[in-house]
Amino acid sequence: PHNLENALAATAMASARGVPAAVIRHTLQSFTGVEHRIEKVRVFEGVTYINDSKGTNVDSTVKAVQSMNAPTVLILGGYDKHADFMPLCREIAASPAIRQIVVMGETADQIARTLKQVGYYAVTPAYSLEDAVQKARGLAVSGGNVLLSPACASFDMFRDYEQRGEVFKELVNHLA
Repeated sequence: PHNLENALAATAMASARGVPAAVIRHTLQSFTGVEHRIEKVRVFEGVTYINDSKGTNVDSTVKAVQSMNAPTVLILGGYDKHADFMPLCREIAASPAIRQIVVMGETADQIARTLKQVGYYAVTPAYSLEDAVQKARGLAVSGGNVLLSPACASFDMFRDYEQRGEVFKELVNHLA
């Protein structure tokens, strides 16, 4: 839904500015996405690893959750910006796709507590991004996803979301 919304908005803007329909169609068909934004990293052992490190707030992670259509392990947490995680936790509890959560960073305990408040208990703590990737790998099922969409800034462990995303991709690409 999130990328569809973006594509529709871009199509409307381009069309309003007189861009030919054939050019719009070609652009949409050839667009591969943007780094760190629902970016498919790799399929390993039947599991698709997705980097949404740019998901630095609750709303963007809600959009990422809504875009999942296969059993998904979601990696959440990071720097505490004093966000209200309740809307995200409600979305997770209602999602047919989200099967497991791995929490990390300063917000790990807060997110786990909020998930319990909405009756969601499939939560595993991790002590680093490397630990989170390994735990998510163990929880994921073939045909499913591991999604890094933290809903938090990265400053408790990384310089910025880009570094966090690069480290995630490196960890995923070195799985063996």
